[in-house]
Amino acid sequence: MVALGMMACMTFTLFWGKNPYSATMKPRGRCESCCPIDEKEDIAFFSYSRNNPYRPKRIYIGNDVSLYKANMMRNLTTVIYVHGFTEQGNSKGAETIKKAYLHRGGVNIIIVDWSPLCAFPWYSHAVLNTRVAARYLARFIEYLVSRKFKLSKIHLIGFSLGAEIAGFTGKNLKIGQLPRITGLDPAFPLYMWTGKMGHLAPSDAEFVDVIHTDGGVFGFPVALGHADFFPNGGFPLQPGCTFPELFKRRLISRFMACSHDRAWEYFAESVINPVGFPSLRCLNYQSFTDGTCFKDFAYAEDQRIQYMGLAVNKQIKGNFYLATKPKAPFAYNKLYKP
Repeated sequence: MVALGMMACMTFTLFWGKNPYSATMKPRGRCESCCPIDEKEDIAFFSYSRNNPYRPKRIYIGNDVSLYKANMMRNLTTVIYVHGFTEQGNSKGAETIKKAYLHRGGVNIIIVDWSPLCAFPWYSHAVLNTRVAARYLARFIEYLVSRKFKLSKIHLIGFSLGAEIAGFTGKNLKIGQLPRITGLDPAFPLYMWTGKMGHLAPSDAEFVDVIHTDGGVFGFPVALGHADFFPNGGFPLQPGCTFPELFKRRLISRFMACSHDRAWEYFAESVINPVGFPSLRCLNYQSFTDGTCFKDFAYAEDQRIQYMGLAVNKQIKGNFYLATKPKAPFAYNKLYKP
């Protein structure tokens, strides 16, 4: 019986195509029938660099030896990425973001793996566990700052449930405000009526930018940050995500999450090509498609092209619209070489 109980609490790796996902027989959480949460084991911080692109260094809160071995540089921006539901630290989204930053260089990159707390099929428990992961991530950031890493040089990025973790992390941080949170299609189910304290909000960081790609399904359909970007209107189906298009490219397995995943795909491409995704501030998507955005606002400043992704102007506010191509490279602007 003990062995069966232990097996029920194990996290298993499943593969959808070549993409790894997590699953458990019982959820982790605070409920009576849940498996207990061990924050130190269930929430991992993996550091990557050009010297160790495939074998990460794990950092433990309070363990200065692990931080030293991670070879992170205090003068660089530290990018922290948090994955979404059922994903792992080596799932395709995290890997794509990591590779983009390693290609660009000049940053510390940390992947937060909280896969035991967000394993399939326990979505409602994963939603509750976002707050647990966020409190622990806030402690991790506070630990980094206590070891002379600058809070002003931390950029927190989250996808789906990871975007909600990013917001709760900002809410829990006790040493000041994060300079930037980027939400990649923040999770919508079970967050829709929770208010600013229940999901990602502008007050969670000095600047919050959000990319919406699956509005009303897996992602939020409304603005959540200071600057919200709505590629192709921000709703499904994103270009290239129709069933016939995916069938033709033998990517049927991606149909359900295709539009949702576009958020991290667009952002990762912006890391390589920062000026690839020009956008316009508009009242709505129809104004963008009609070409009437310039009539919506009275001042020239509102009519300037703004870039979605890495090169976002942190002074802007409002809703911004743009178009993308149906397959990678998604950007219409020519490739930029840093």
